[in-house]
Amino acid sequence: MSPEPAGMADRDGWDLAAAASNEGLWYFDVARDVVRMSPRTLELLGYHDADVVSAAGEVRRHVEARDLPMLQKTISSLVRGERTSIDVELRLLTVGGESRWALLRARARRGTDGRVTLIGGSLSDIDARKRKEMQLREDSRRDELTGLANRAALAEALTARIARLARRPGQPFALLFVDLDRFKLLNDTMGHAAGDALLLEMSERLRSAVSARDTVARLGGDEFVILLNEVAGEADVLRTAESLHEAIRPRVSVSGREVYITISVGGLLVRETPAKASDVLRDADIAMYDAKRQGGSRTMLFDEGMRRDSLRRLRVQTELHQALRHRELRVAYQPIFDAQERRLCGFEALMRWQHPTRGALTAGDFVADANENGLIVPLGRWLLNEVCAQLAEWRREHPRALPLTVAVNLCDRELADPDFAEGVEQALATHGIPPECLVLEMTEGVMTANMEAAIPALKHLRTLGVQIKMDDFGSGSTSLATLRRMPLTAIKVDQSFIAGIADSE
Repeated sequence: MSPEPAGMADRDGWDLAAAASNEGLWYFDVARDVVRMSPRTLELLGYHDADVVSAAGEVRRHVEARDLPMLQKTISSLVRGERTSIDVELRLLTVGGESRWALLRARARRGTDGRVTLIGGSLSDIDARKRKEMQLREDSRRDELTGLANRAALAEALTARIARLARRPGQPFALLFVDLDRFKLLNDTMGHAAGDALLLEMSERLRSAVSARDTVARLGGDEFVILLNEVAGEADVLRTAESLHEAIRPRVSVSGREVYITISVGGLLVRETPAKASDVLRDADIAMYDAKRQGGSRTMLFDEGMRRDSLRRLRVQTELHQALRHRELRVAYQPIFDAQERRLCGFEALMRWQHPTRGALTAGDFVADANENGLIVPLGRWLLNEVCAQLAEWRREHPRALPLTVAVNLCDRELADPDFAEGVEQALATHGIPPECLVLEMTEGVMTANMEAAIPALKHLRTLGVQIKMDDFGSGSTSLATLRRMPLTAIKVDQSFIAGIADSE
């Protein structure tokens, strides 16, 4: 039996290899304008007839319109000799209209005149991989808890909107920075699972309060940002912010308990192209913190004065850190006299700062800033230890003197600190001070704002013997029923409460 001609064997061999391969093979006969495809290529396009031969124009209909210009440009560069091969990912349309991702590779053969006569290559099915990549990319741009856009997606949307403003001046946009008021207290009190449920509910309410063309993102914790793509002016921004307040206001049931949530909103209207997206986010954040400083549950629009004030507070924060390290803080003791006994009975401890350039500063110059940025907690611990050390020294120097008390004022951040009571106990024990010699004072507003978290700690300290006093009673709205829940040894009545008492029936 004579062997087959070499050409026939080669052709059959390639046909067999093409049939066995998972890769689709094809070639384009340029002169005849015909594309021939292997069975696997036809299968990828949804055909079942292995003898299909199509004109190039018919094959192009299987390339999605959005990818066709790219493919034509790439093949043209191959034909012109600008490259020796091509390797592109594109979307194909099957006979049934299904879109599938494929990887197309090709090389060209040229005739003696240098013109391309044949283009051949392969087609690989990469649909599953591409869709997984796209899903992973989409997931990476979504907040895991709420499904909202995350910080990366917001930055992308914000950058695109800034570029659009640069191309089309006169079409402003706005950013709303939203923070839930007292969320940390609710989260600590009710537990993280309840906190997550609350965040989910709030995210849905925020999303429902704005247009579908706007971007709602969660940056983390209880911070949300909304990019308003189309606004006419400040009135538009304020109206949208008010719709957010209204959406959040209705009570929500979490873990069987009904809670009311309010929000602080910082707004920024962007009319001119900013340097970068982070500048826009920063200014909206500054406005939000200004809303919080004003008591929360409100909207503040950014202005340049806020940025200057923010820089000032940052400078104070940095300098206070240095003040603790360099021992620039002092304690002044204001004497308290017993009018009936006509004797000194105690002191009130007042923090002072011997600033290296600004001189002696009173607590009013820096305590509010320290409370806002959380530095009041280490400052308060420092003050407590200084007071206990001074009491111990007085007791050693005057062992026969009547015991003195020293009152220390507390801020809301200190009361919210979970280690507050332990810190007080430790300071008393370290210096050997009887608990009854220490008086903790806080205003009515500070105590009522942190009542649920503070009462257990204050009750514990009260059982030890520490005295607890409420200052400025009558300046707020504390009821007598609420007053009974608090472990107080005394209240200091605010002057406004008794003003005119001698003249009023």
